[in-house]
Amino acid sequence: MRGKVLIVDDYSDWRNMLSGLIEREGHLVETVSTRAAALAYIDENKDLDLVILDIRLVETEENNEDGMRLLAEIRKRLSFTRVIMVTGYGTMETQRKAFKEFQAFDFFNKAQFDSDDFRRSFQDAVEQTIRDRKTWKDKEFIRDQKYEMWQRDKTDPAR
Repeated sequence: MRGKVLIVDDYSDWRNMLSGLIEREGHLVETVSTRAAALAYIDENKDLDLVILDIRLVETEENNEDGMRLLAEIRKRLSFTRVIMVTGYGTMETQRKAFKEFQAFDFFNKAQFDSDDFRRSFQDAVEQTIRDRKTWKDKEFIRDQKYEMWQRDKTDPAR
């Protein structure tokens, strides 16, 4: 399954490395470096399957968690989209918050990055998103069909 992926990281080396991994698997990839650019892209692309998101998007600020704020926005705007967090500075507390509060799909530490684990994770995330979106569309179609049948039955008592 071919997915649509957004990578948000302030380091171009990481954006390039991650996009190369994902593009080789046949997915469409866009990369941005800031929270503002990510929000603009998200507003234009409601059919995103996966966002790969760095927690700290501005390295000059010690306690910056723009990525966590962006994760919250993604959860509000794109209910089907999965998010994989990546960071060089993550703590267990941050990881728990990403999973518990914002339903992050997975979490990778840049210092211990394993490309095979990452590849499996992003493939699973894209497949789940595509499957969930299709299931939702199928349910909507069935509900619409039932409503139309009910409307016909209601207006035609002979049925």
